Amino acid sequence: MRVLTASWAAWVSAFELRCKQLPGDPDDTSGACPDCGAEALRLSFSGLERDRVGYASFWCDACLVGIHLSRCLVPEGASMESLHTPVEERSVRVPDYTLLWPDEPPADE
Repeated sequence: MRVLTASWAAWVSAFELRCKQLPGDPDDTSGACPDCGAEALRLSFSGLERDRVGYASFWCDACLVGIHLSRCLVPEGASMESLHTPVEERSVRVPDYTLLWPDEPPADE
């Protein structure tokens, strides 16, 4: 089993940085992966065009680790797949990557 080294916060920071670069090139993989350091980060949005609200899949193509965010705002101009488009017909194929979950809050003592 592979040990994940990056925190949820590190992944969210990388996601926010990528979002600031949008609309940009949808095939851009720049930005170091918080886990393995490869320049292989990918971002895909699925949602409702009218509302620009949806889901974000953000992962590294090199180590296949990443995060998934739901009910997030899709930046204006960013590519977005419709939730109504069948998965097999979507232009971006999101791999079966290892999801990193939010950090557990400290237990109250």
